[in-house]
Amino acid sequence: MIVPASAIPPLQCLRAFLAVAQFGNFTRAAEALGLTQTAVSHQISQLETHIGAPVFIRNRPNVQLTDLGKKLLPKLESGLSDVWEAFKEAQNSEKTKRVVVSASPEFCTQWLAPRLEKFFNLFPSISLNMTVEYRRADLSSGEVDAAIWLGAGDNDLFATRLGVEEEFAVCSPELAQNIPKENGMSIAPLLQYVGARHTVLDWERWFQQIYGVSLAEDGALPEIEYGPVFDRFSDMIAACKRSEGFALVRSSLVADELSTGQLKRCFIETVTSDLHYHIVTLPKARCRPEVEQFRQWIVAEAASGEIAR
Repeated sequence: MIVPASAIPPLQCLRAFLAVAQFGNFTRAAEALGLTQTAVSHQISQLETHIGAPVFIRNRPNVQLTDLGKKLLPKLESGLSDVWEAFKEAQNSEKTKRVVVSASPEFCTQWLAPRLEKFFNLFPSISLNMTVEYRRADLSSGEVDAAIWLGAGDNDLFATRLGVEEEFAVCSPELAQNIPKENGMSIAPLLQYVGARHTVLDWERWFQQIYGVSLAEDGALPEIEYGPVFDRFSDMIAACKRSEGFALVRSSLVADELSTGQLKRCFIETVTSDLHYHIVTLPKARCRPEVEQFRQWIVAEAASGEIAR
């Protein structure tokens, strides 16, 4: 039903009418509404102009309803009460259930964000607010309901691992076709990004784990050099797709690019990471259906095999 805009007077006029009818006095009605007596008087006049007839008999200091006002009062009380109840019900319904989730920029942009449409389709009644940060949020303070961390946190938290992470180098399909059998990494620079210190995606550490030697050692790994340092992981991956170099990644952070062929695992060398992403909550948060639904969804989504490709 579409109600013409001219059919109903402003809501403040209706509230003023109900207040004056209740108190029988403009001054007391104004005090109850937090308005001046002049403002309430103006709103009643506006209502009467809209109707085309008076709704009150003005006998100072009090007022009485006219016959028309008496007919109008119960219908307005009932109608506005129904509207009020409808909004209270909506505000208390599942549609307003909110879950605040903290995640690192890499995990949020590379893995979680592309999958959130699935979550919203499955749980349209949940409002999901993302806090993108490297800082480990204080769950006990209530600032977030769930967090996705590299690691499980302390024993006071409930954590579920989202998959086994591997660390390896990737490059564009075009660059992968030109990699020689020996000294393959010599054909392009090693790309880096500022946030690597938070995710421990460090080339030096990776080479130490793979080969037991340092890039800094003269002659240990000849002709391998570092490339530019990007502000964000996504910027580094974009450069990698443009064949500007090799990127060191975790499997979850390039799951989509690998599955679509935008990037290639270019070497057989792989390290099983000692850091894995976990969904972390307070134990008591699992009593909230909306938090538990998000937790179960992300665990199931990760278990589909995409996170560890």
